[in-house]
Amino acid sequence: MLNPMGRAVMVNTVLDSQLIYAMSVLQLPQGTLDALDRRRRAFLWSGDEQVHGAQCLVAWEKVCQEKEQGGMGIKDIAAENKCLLLKLLHRLHNPGDSAWVRWVRERVDLATLTGDVAGPHWRDLVELLPLYRAVTSCVVGDGASTCFWEDRWLDCGRLKEVFPLLHSHAISSEVSVACVLRDGVRARLMPRLTAGAREELAKLSPLLDDVLLSEEEDRRTSPLSGPAPSTRC
Repeated sequence: MLNPMGRAVMVNTVLDSQLIYAMSVLQLPQGTLDALDRRRRAFLWSGDEQVHGAQCLVAWEKVCQEKEQGGMGIKDIAAENKCLLLKLLHRLHNPGDSAWVRWVRERVDLATLTGDVAGPHWRDLVELLPLYRAVTSCVVGDGASTCFWEDRWLDCGRLKEVFPLLHSHAISSEVSVACVLRDGVRARLMPRLTAGAREELAKLSPLLDDVLLSEEEDRRTSPLSGPAPSTRC
């Protein structure tokens, strides 16, 4: 009979592996995640289909922490589900031979993910866009797939955070670098600016003057997997 540590290995290597394919393409509903956690928790502590509270020796949130943090290393399937879906977003920005990527890129604006694609699967991916932007950085080429305000494409950080007063006057937060540099940042702001916004615009303008677009596609990397790309600010 396996002890809890032995069953923890079985949970990660057998039970969780059966979910990988589904979690790679679908955002699992919260009810499904809760049901899966109940089964995993029951197997971990009792080896049966059900478990009573008295049999659970450690809170489930603690169980799902890494061993280095005092947990048992059980995978958080909700977090794993999001990470697997983030790989789809990353594939869109780093295309290979995927027919799905080619199909999507013909129909949407990569900077904002708006366009002629709909449905619950696509809606789940769009909802993960803020998280994807938070863990990636961009090196601007043609500026078409990088969001001017929301993405990190200058070393100083995301412009919505570095220049919050100016961002509050933006007509739309979802606009590409290419569009802003083509039209001029002033054309993308409300007609009347506060004194604070004008000061921030004066600081931003010389930074944009140094940005030169090219014919190459923007490159996007994650600082979690290596050094962030070097950009100007």
